[in-house]
Amino acid sequence: MFRIAARSVRPAVRGFATASTSAGENEFVARRNAVRAHAAETTDLWRKISFYVCIPAALVGAAWTYKLEAAHHEHLEHAKHENGGELPERPVYSYMNIRNKPFPWGNQTLFFNPEVNIPAGSE
Repeated sequence: MFRIAARSVRPAVRGFATASTSAGENEFVARRNAVRAHAAETTDLWRKISFYVCIPAALVGAAWTYKLEAAHHEHLEHAKHENGGELPERPVYSYMNIRNKPFPWGNQTLFFNPEVNIPAGSE
């Protein structure tokens, strides 16, 4: 009995699927085109944000950092000039430059600069 009922329903289901296929395809194509249009608009928006906001902000930040570092360098040169060509001796505290074991490349940090940083182990 169930087989007979299932066979009688199949043609109706097939007919329903064929009738709405063209409407479903048109709907699918319309959605796909809408997604493509939205993607193009969003891509254009982020391209404009990158060119007109991010790049100028990076340039302004670079100029500000250069100005700040130039002032810092000028201050160091002034301190050297006042102390006979050398920087004044800085206080070394016990909590500065603690090294429990050396780094694989030596006792200094990777970004050690002898002109600015106090050498480790100078306590």
